[in-house]
Amino acid sequence: MPQTRTGRSGRRSKREDPRSRAQKIMLRYGWLLPLAAIFVGGGILMLTYAFASIPLPRDIETPSSAEVFDVHGRKIGSFSDEITRFLIDTEELIEEKPFIAQAVISAEDRDFYEHNGVSVRGIARAAWANLTGGEVQQGGSTITQQYVKNAVLQDNERTVTRKAKEAILAIKLERRHSKKEILGFYLNTIYFGRGAYGIEAAARAYFDKPAKDLELGEMAYLAGIIPAPESYQPEDGQPAARGRRDRVLDLMVGEGYIEESEAEVGKQGKIKLSEQAKLATRNRPQDAAYFMEWLRKEYLYEEYKDELYTRGFKIYTTLDLGMQSAAEEAVTANLTEPTDPQAALVSMTPAGELRAMVGGKDFDNTLKARGFNFATTYPGRQPGSSLKPFTLLAAIEEGVSPRSAFSGASPMFVDENPLCNNSDGSPWEVDNYGGSSYGTLDLVAATTNSVNTVYAQLVAEIGPEVVADTLKDFGYKPKFGEEEITPNCSNALGGSLDVTPLEQARAYAALAGRGALPEVNPIRYITDSDGDCVKEYLPHKGSCEQEVGNKNQPEQMVEQNSVDVLNQSLTSVVTSGTATTANIGRPVAGKTGTTQNNGNAWFAGYTPQLSTVVWLGYPFEPGPDGRFATECGLKAKGEDKRIEKQNECGADDFIPEMRACADPDLCRVVHGLTGGVTGGSIPTDIWADFMTVAVEDMEVASFTSPASYPGEILNGGTSTVAPGLDEPEPSEEPEPSEEPEPTAEPSPSDPEPTDPPTFGPDPSPSGEDRSEPSDSPRRRFDRRKALR
Repeated sequence: MPQTRTGRSGRRSKREDPRSRAQKIMLRYGWLLPLAAIFVGGGILMLTYAFASIPLPRDIETPSSAEVFDVHGRKIGSFSDEITRFLIDTEELIEEKPFIAQAVISAEDRDFYEHNGVSVRGIARAAWANLTGGEVQQGGSTITQQYVKNAVLQDNERTVTRKAKEAILAIKLERRHSKKEILGFYLNTIYFGRGAYGIEAAARAYFDKPAKDLELGEMAYLAGIIPAPESYQPEDGQPAARGRRDRVLDLMVGEGYIEESEAEVGKQGKIKLSEQAKLATRNRPQDAAYFMEWLRKEYLYEEYKDELYTRGFKIYTTLDLGMQSAAEEAVTANLTEPTDPQAALVSMTPAGELRAMVGGKDFDNTLKARGFNFATTYPGRQPGSSLKPFTLLAAIEEGVSPRSAFSGASPMFVDENPLCNNSDGSPWEVDNYGGSSYGTLDLVAATTNSVNTVYAQLVAEIGPEVVADTLKDFGYKPKFGEEEITPNCSNALGGSLDVTPLEQARAYAALAGRGALPEVNPIRYITDSDGDCVKEYLPHKGSCEQEVGNKNQPEQMVEQNSVDVLNQSLTSVVTSGTATTANIGRPVAGKTGTTQNNGNAWFAGYTPQLSTVVWLGYPFEPGPDGRFATECGLKAKGEDKRIEKQNECGADDFIPEMRACADPDLCRVVHGLTGGVTGGSIPTDIWADFMTVAVEDMEVASFTSPASYPGEILNGGTSTVAPGLDEPEPSEEPEPSEEPEPTAEPSPSDPEPTDPPTFGPDPSPSGEDRSEPSDSPRRRFDRRKALR
């Protein structure tokens, strides 16, 4: 046994562990690190105080609004039509109208005359309100700090260092200028929205009058919107705008500036913009107005707020101005009469990059774009048969072959699955469009001709919960007011959901992408006025070098081969089914959809490179006065899609131009279509006109052929024909359940009423019974396994 070496003392000699040495150093000198940090930080603040200059209002450069560019770098527009600022003698103004200063102080800095630039009480008050979940009456920054931020720092960065600099400079400003001067600086420079900087510009932008003519209620409104001007515009909802005004008036009473009776007078009536003010800043046509307003509301304002109007951002989007122009032209060319239905179009790539958006017929009117966007506004409209592909996809994923055959009789009671029964327990009765009846069809033929009774049997076979899960997987939202998509059998026919064209375009983009669901990506990247990167949303070669990662990459939702099989089925809709006018000379797949009384008509079609959805329909049911509610009305009423009490939103929140047909029969006659607009008529025409232009410079691409055709071949269910009817012979000239006539006349003895494209290889040798199941068991795609 080897001996251990020992020192003179007889103790074992051991080499000291470097980690132990580092720990000893930290124990001995670690306390110096916080002191060093304090010393360095304090030094930076002292230098800031000593050398930073605070410009006066006349020396501040006028801010610039954000500019928006398309995917090719062409300018689309900006988020403010005109930046205005007027420097006035605020001391004289405040002497004449003291409530102007009082309103701002009450709303933004009640301790203004007591602090030295930083309000400890204000910070504590705001912090306590945030911690307790209460409503923040005002933020922690003083009027002095806000001026410093706008004049010197000019950003919304939220860091300790940033706030410390703001506080130091505020103290410096307070020591060099009087309170009256600082209040004047603030009133001449603060942003009020609508491109207006300073109280004089705001008075003109909103009320078309000089600041000295403002009334108490008007000034209270302007003071109330300072924290987030674009969130409280009168056009966007009177309750929110009036709420800001009334709260400031109450604060002024609490501070002793005005009497309760004066506040009550100021609260009377709505906030009325002058007609000249409306025309000056809100009603100017610009390119892609619906897209611009949706982009501002849904993607930019929450993150950047008023920086959109001050920092000169350059926002590079995925929109294609050429495609946008083609989309608008397609709508215009096909809807030429004032009484025509409304329309919407959304087009995006399989990666989710938005190429075109039309939210209504008035696509060049910014004011109307602010009101209601039919392409995006939730809760949307009933989709009709345009949801059928996702029922077929769910069946394929469950191991059902598209060669499975079912009866196409109509009407039909579907009673195989209790979940399909009516609420009273009676069987679900289903009709085909126009009462058309067929013999036995496989699922491809049933999709080609949009046969409701076949799909009703299919959802009963696989279960409505499977269809609901698939719809959720592909981005569809629950019905308005519900938390989950209810597993109703009618989902297979599109009868119990409301969807938007944007949702549809995204879901169909996933089909174009072989089952990979994309995020909606309208922005590529944003830079500031100097070209420095602000944020990158999609990878690109340019000034932004941030790591985007996979957060905006499509997510595979089902087996690719399942979607390949589905895509092959949906091409027959275009080649020989309900959407033959969508045949643009290259591979196209898609599905039409029409709801009861022709209230909504859809065509959702795609090539391997581009998904485009077109909707036509009439607005929501009118309120008691015959006018339709805007988004404010929708939120007030909820699921009923209508405002309950008109005074909750005000007359400005209704759109009188959106008329419905008083006579349902008259609604059905559009451009001579006595049967009404269906998915295969005008929507498909608009789609074809747009896509012909949109894809003309793209290579002709084919859908991926399925590697296999797995699944069990079902030979029909046991559903019965409606009582008193035998399985009917098809009429002499049967109609499919959508608009075009079938390409071949069906007969009861034929398994298919049309002659659709060959669906893959012959499933069995000649003479083999089609009812024999395949070797493939039913299975469900394991997304977690696929993503590993």
